[in-house]
Amino acid sequence: MNFILLRGLTRDAAHWGEFLLNFQKAFPDSTILTPDLPGMGKESQAKTPLSILENVTYLRQKLKAEMAHKQWTVVGLSLGGMVAAKWCEHYPKDFTHLVLMNTSSNLSPAWHRLKFPALPIFLKSFITTNVARREQLILSLTSNIRGNDPELISAWVNIALKGSLTRIAFLRQLLAARSFKIAYFDLPTLVLSSTKDRIVNTHCSSRIADLLNAKLCLHPASGHDLALDAPHWLIENIQCFLAQATSSDKQLS
Repeated sequence: MNFILLRGLTRDAAHWGEFLLNFQKAFPDSTILTPDLPGMGKESQAKTPLSILENVTYLRQKLKAEMAHKQWTVVGLSLGGMVAAKWCEHYPKDFTHLVLMNTSSNLSPAWHRLKFPALPIFLKSFITTNVARREQLILSLTSNIRGNDPELISAWVNIALKGSLTRIAFLRQLLAARSFKIAYFDLPTLVLSSTKDRIVNTHCSSRIADLLNAKLCLHPASGHDLALDAPHWLIENIQCFLAQATSSDKQLS
């Protein structure tokens, strides 16, 4: 089994940090790809799409050669989960399994997709020209465990300084996320959610899980970024999900 990991709003592959090393240790024989969404990180020169499907089209073309003749699981966090779900909806044969983390959709009202207390912090991070202040604000929203970690803030500042994140890219990603609609597709899916997520209400994940007949697992303490706040819990749940799904497939065959 091989993996594609997709980050969320305004984040790029470098933000996986130590989680990526731990994930590779858990799946030592797997190829793990961490592509950036268009407009982010290594893809910062690409125009940020205004729809989730355009993100899918971009990534699918970009990864076509690497994905050929292999089995893949796609793992998406937040906006990355929207891209992953839309990818599976339109091209279900590209993947054998899907993992969604703290993802929202049109199945939920706007005040669940973005909690009201998070809105002013989001606006401050959008307006500020101070990179360190922006990264501090984003981290305070996405992490309940390491929200005030000076070393992590410094690392994120360094990531930001190497990239070229613009307000336009930020806004276009927001608009794409806002317009995201999910439809049923038949693929083994695991939905993971944080009950204390300060950005997205956990009901968004439960509604997606209901639609897709997916397994739903809740973490009681972590923030929006499960890979940061609960990396071992996240990896263990993915391992168990894949093992159970594989076992069920064998029994059906």
